[in-house]
Amino acid sequence: MSKYFSPDDFQADLSRRDFLKVCGLGLAGLMVPIRLQRTLNIKDSLQKKDVLLGRVTLNAVKLYDKPSLTAEVIQEMELDSLWRITRATISEDEGVANRVWYELDEKGFAYSGWIQPVRQIINDGKTNIPALGCLGEITMPFVDAYTGIEEDRTFAYRFYYGATFWILKWLRDKAGSLWYQLLDDRYYSVYYVPAYYIRLVPSSELTPISPKVDSEDKKIIIDLDTQTLTAYESEKLVYMSRVSSGVRLKEGGFATPKGHYRTYRKRPCRHMATPPSEFGSGFDLPGVPWVSYFTSDGIALHGAYWHNDFGVPHSHGCVNLTPRAAKWIYRWTTPTVPNDRYFYADENGTRVIIQ
Repeated sequence: MSKYFSPDDFQADLSRRDFLKVCGLGLAGLMVPIRLQRTLNIKDSLQKKDVLLGRVTLNAVKLYDKPSLTAEVIQEMELDSLWRITRATISEDEGVANRVWYELDEKGFAYSGWIQPVRQIINDGKTNIPALGCLGEITMPFVDAYTGIEEDRTFAYRFYYGATFWILKWLRDKAGSLWYQLLDDRYYSVYYVPAYYIRLVPSSELTPISPKVDSEDKKIIIDLDTQTLTAYESEKLVYMSRVSSGVRLKEGGFATPKGHYRTYRKRPCRHMATPPSEFGSGFDLPGVPWVSYFTSDGIALHGAYWHNDFGVPHSHGCVNLTPRAAKWIYRWTTPTVPNDRYFYADENGTRVIIQ
């Protein structure tokens, strides 16, 4: 029988022993808070900020009566629909890398790979934006961004929970509502979102981790066979995470390149986009969080908000991590990005070994 777990059973950060145990079950990508409040009411979530919801990341994701792809389909769920994550379970299918399923609204089960765990947190809306700007993080399941702030504004993008953006300044519309102006760091245009849906990332969350450890004593090893990342200080294991590397669909496809590299260029946010090609579909992903590049042609370690299927290859060559894991890597690796910069480069970065 499948084993069920309450959210109390898991933490986003794992000990080495727990990680090794959990990896065998396909659980290392699971993020569940300490407590689970059973409500979707936004007013309640202002006081209960640990509400855990699941955002459906694709259209027509199936909800089953049991945690199995061969079970009876209850219904198909729409893209961006929100459900309570009421418990998690491990499927009996030992032949897949990710065996985690979520029970949604106590109604049925969905494969976790296409359910993004999210919260809905409304912020105070701050006006202390530095002259050079600062980093912000989306704290709602999704937020629509616009080309302006008045009634004649037009829709530009939908931004998702965990995405990060460089905030340039704050503004008020004619009705007095507070907005943030966000930089599009790919096209160098700007977008606007209500300030209450994005939090200013404090400097305490941008300080380096283990800064006294010599940069040459740090290294990252990514194992493509097991889809895992391990970080070392000298020979001491200090961090582990599941990843989603590139998918090699055909010769010349998107496989993550093996070899020895360095995290020579970093940015806390990036609008990543590429058109469709003969090798696969394109993508347009604003606000990709915590980006640490290790090749000159743009291959990087970064957070992913568009899937939750870590342990399974998914990317166009990059190494996807949960936003939380990508943030840890971003802070731990060199170079250290100054708080007032959204881009920084240094050839003497942390070693990255892809094997």
